[in-house]
Amino acid sequence: MNSPANISILAGDWSALNEGNSASAGWAPISHVLIVSNDAECAASCSELVESLGYFCDLASDALGALQSIASDTGIGIVLVDLKLDQLDGLFLLKEISERFAPARPMVTVAVGEELSVEVMRSGASDFLAKPVAVDDLSYSLRRAASRWTTLAQQFRLNAANQFGVGMVPGIGTLSKAQTEPSSLDLQDLGQKIIKSRQNRLKFIDASLLNEATWGILLDLTVAALKGERVATSSACAATQAPLSTALRHVNQLIVAGWIKRVGDTKDRRRTFLELRPHAFDLMVKFLRLTWELHQQKPVAGKGAERRRLSN
Repeated sequence: MNSPANISILAGDWSALNEGNSASAGWAPISHVLIVSNDAECAASCSELVESLGYFCDLASDALGALQSIASDTGIGIVLVDLKLDQLDGLFLLKEISERFAPARPMVTVAVGEELSVEVMRSGASDFLAKPVAVDDLSYSLRRAASRWTTLAQQFRLNAANQFGVGMVPGIGTLSKAQTEPSSLDLQDLGQKIIKSRQNRLKFIDASLLNEATWGILLDLTVAALKGERVATSSACAATQAPLSTALRHVNQLIVAGWIKRVGDTKDRRRTFLELRPHAFDLMVKFLRLTWELHQQKPVAGKGAERRRLSN
C-alpha cells in the first residue's frame, strides 16, 4: 500500500543514505509499518489511521504471510500484530520476529489485543494496544515505536562501528570516537533522569512501601516475571542486600499490602517462591516503560550551559 506521506525515522546522515548504501547495510533507513490481522475491517481501519499519520503501511492476514513480507521487505521495521490470528497466533508471530529478525536488523513489534498478559510481555513485543484501538492510542504507540526503532538503528550503527572499526562502517559512513563518550551535558542529563525516575516511582507505589529493600524485591520479581523465571524467597531477600531478618520483614510487608504472594514448591515443601500479583506486575511494567521513555529523550542544554558557552 502506498501512503500519502513518508516519514524518515532517522534524521541527519541517515536521510542522505542512497539505495546502494542501505542495501549494503542490510536494511532500509526508513521504517515501514506492517499490520497483521485476519479481521479485514479492523485491518483496513488501522491501515487508514496509520497512513493518515504519514507512515508507509502494508497488510498481512496471517503469520506466514507476515513473515514472508518481513523477509522480503527490509523496509518493514514496525509490526502491529493482532493476537487473535487463525492457525498460527499472534504470540507465535511475535516470538518468530523477535528470534529470527530482531537480531539482524531494527525491528519493533506492537501487540494488539483485549488484555495485556505475561505471555505477551515475554514474546518480545515492545508495546501493547488494547482493542478497540483508539486514534490517540495508535498515534502515541507509533511515536513510541518510531523512537524505539531509531534507538535500535543507532545501536546497530555502534555495533557495526565496533566490528569494522571507527570510521569504517559499510553503508553507514563515518562515526567519530567522540560519539561513544559521554559529554558533561550527557552526565548532567543522566543525573536529572535518575532523579526523575526516582520521583516517578511514587506514581505507582505508595510512599509507605517505598524503600531500597522493597524496591529491590519488586525489581527482582519483575525482571524474573518478564524472563518467565521463578524467584525463591531466599533469592529475593538476597536482592535487598539487607540482613535476612530485615529482608523477610519487607517481604511480609509487601504480602500484606497485596503486592506479592508466596507460592509453595511442589517438589520441596521446605522452599517457597515469591510472585508479583497481576496488578503489581502491570504497575511495575508501566514504571519501566516510563523510565525507558525518559532515557530515550535527548539531553537539552540548559540556560546555564548556554551562558557558559557564550561567555567562552
